[in-house]
Amino acid sequence: MAYGMLGHLMWNFQDSMGTSQVTSQHAIPITEESLVFGIDPIVEAGMYGRLHESPYHEGLHSVNGNIGMEAHPIAMGWLLRAALDAPTTTSDTGNQTHVFKPRTADFDARAAADPATVEVYRDVGSAGLYYDCFGNTLDINIANGELVTMNLGIIGAGWKGNAKATPTFPTAKAFIWDQASAQFDSKVIDVISDLTISINNNLEPNYTLTNTKTPFRVKRSAQQMIEISGTFIYEQQSYWQAWEDQLEKSLVIFIKGQETPYTIKFDIPAFRFKTYEPNMAGAGLVEASFTAGAMYHNNSATTMEVTLVNTQTYY
Repeated sequence: MAYGMLGHLMWNFQDSMGTSQVTSQHAIPITEESLVFGIDPIVEAGMYGRLHESPYHEGLHSVNGNIGMEAHPIAMGWLLRAALDAPTTTSDTGNQTHVFKPRTADFDARAAADPATVEVYRDVGSAGLYYDCFGNTLDINIANGELVTMNLGIIGAGWKGNAKATPTFPTAKAFIWDQASAQFDSKVIDVISDLTISINNNLEPNYTLTNTKTPFRVKRSAQQMIEISGTFIYEQQSYWQAWEDQLEKSLVIFIKGQETPYTIKFDIPAFRFKTYEPNMAGAGLVEASFTAGAMYHNNSATTMEVTLVNTQTYY
């Protein structure tokens, strides 16, 4: 009988698509995973003079699923790179500053983003290596009374068994809601009760006649989108006015870690409300749900910049 608490998930980026990375894996303290290696069946349409099914054949291979974790200030960097791009890192005494931005070009001709190998051990037998994995979506959730959480949606190519590695987990404490602060148009916001940042890279596998059942390419089907959603306590009409006027203003979310030197900052230079909906749901406080987009900002040449400060030397 297997226990999830005795399993593990480890991650490392590959040098190229098609070559799994089985060394220098980094342990991620996940809360859940749903990675699935799929084989599509191909059923013959031909009729063989019988009532039974026609023969089956092995079809396309695929990997899909999600990785959930609490926002650990070391391990979360691997998920940020998967959904965005490799960071620019600067070193200082006792800390490392990593600046992540969305990609401005594909990784190479076959891969839209950085391919990765994910080792998953489920407390039975050997581990599984899911290779050519890409961060397609990433949700970062900040809610009252909870640890900050992340959920990475993965598209991948293949799987193979491998002897399990021995994980070494980072020990710093996860980011928590009561250390978060926000500014809209350089003014402090004190009426947000929950916030989610959602990144969607719109990736899809591409199969070609290359003597393999796995995707030969993983590329983009549409533009990258970054959306923000959440809830305001309805206290003033300035945010309603920003929505009505369709303004693009800066939004900055800063979270201080429970320990030094850990911090993370989400800087969105052109935040634009898509919906802003104050409603009376009863006798209590009126709340306003909203959705917004991180639009491209010409002066910053990006839609979002994420600055993670920790003690990890590289991602």
